[in-house]
Amino acid sequence: MRALTIPLCALLLALSSLLPAPSASAQEAPPPAAAQAIPPLVWQLTAFPGAGPIEPGRYTVQFVPDGTVAIRADCNWVLGTWTGAAGVVDITVTQTTVAACPADSLEQPFVQALDGATGYVLDASMGGLVLTGPAGEMRFSPVLPAMA
Repeated sequence: MRALTIPLCALLLALSSLLPAPSASAQEAPPPAAAQAIPPLVWQLTAFPGAGPIEPGRYTVQFVPDGTVAIRADCNWVLGTWTGAAGVVDITVTQTTVAACPADSLEQPFVQALDGATGYVLDASMGGLVLTGPAGEMRFSPVLPAMA
């Protein structure tokens, strides 16, 4: 039996030397998929610079994995694009509805602050998101689904 094993191994080794060597790029493992910088949850505003208590759900933002951002700014809906990674974020507002919001609305300053945001932190201790920029710090918490 042993005599058959050695020639078979030698034959396989000889045959493998005839195969083309894999290219350098084939030997490298593909890079892992980039982690989503900001989870695609709906985030509701909980604190805004210079504002008092924020009514839940009145101001929201969702960072969609396809690079779009969906914003509820009080009585208006806003769309845009975003990129973000490693604590840096860039949001560009591209479309908005133009309904007249109540006098106490933060609609315009909120949209401007989002458009000017430059950084983010996911705060694990509070389970929230903090966006920063020239307007200051905006704090968000995830919108939890209603229990049926």
